[in-house]
Amino acid sequence: MKYLPFILVLFLSACQSTPAQQTSSETEPTSQTFAEYIRDSKPPAGPRHIVNEGVIDPIEAVVTAAQSAPNSFVGTFGMEVRNTGQLPGILFLNSELNYREQFNLTVAMDESVARYLTRTYGRNWFNDVIGKQIEVRGEAERVVIWFNCDGQRTSSYYYQTQIRVTHPDQFKIVPSNAP
Repeated sequence: MKYLPFILVLFLSACQSTPAQQTSSETEPTSQTFAEYIRDSKPPAGPRHIVNEGVIDPIEAVVTAAQSAPNSFVGTFGMEVRNTGQLPGILFLNSELNYREQFNLTVAMDESVARYLTRTYGRNWFNDVIGKQIEVRGEAERVVIWFNCDGQRTSSYYYQTQIRVTHPDQFKIVPSNAP
C-alpha cells in the first residue's frame, strides 16, 4: 500500500492531454488539400510519381474517385508503371508493386488495344513498360474487387481505382528526358 501513491503519480504523469485552444480544423485537412495530406502522410512504395502539369497523379486519382463514387470522373492520368498483370482479354498496368495497395491506380486495357499498341511501341512493349511513365485519358472509377476461394466469390472485397482503356488514342508512353 505504501507504493500506491507513487504508482498513481507515475501513471498520471504518463497521460497527455490536448490543449484546449487546438481545434479540429488545425489537425484535419480541408477537402481541397486532402489528396496532398494523404500523399504526404503515407507515400506509395518507392518515389512519388512525377507527372506533367495538368496531369492527375495516382493518389489524386484514387482520392477523387473515392469522393466521386459511385460516379467516375474524366481526366488525363499519369503514373510510373511498377507492375503488370493479365487476365483473359485484359491487361493491367499498376502504379504500385502490389495491385491491392490502397493508393494503386490500375489501367485496365482491352487485349485488342494492346495488340494495336504493339505496332506503335514494339513487340515487347508490355514487358518493357515497367519503370516508364505513361499518360492515359479516360474515366477513373472506384471498382469493387471480390476475393474468390475455390472458384466461389467470398464476402471479402477491396476497392481498386481503375481506368478502362478501350481505344489506343487514350494511351501513351511518355518519352524520358534522359540525355
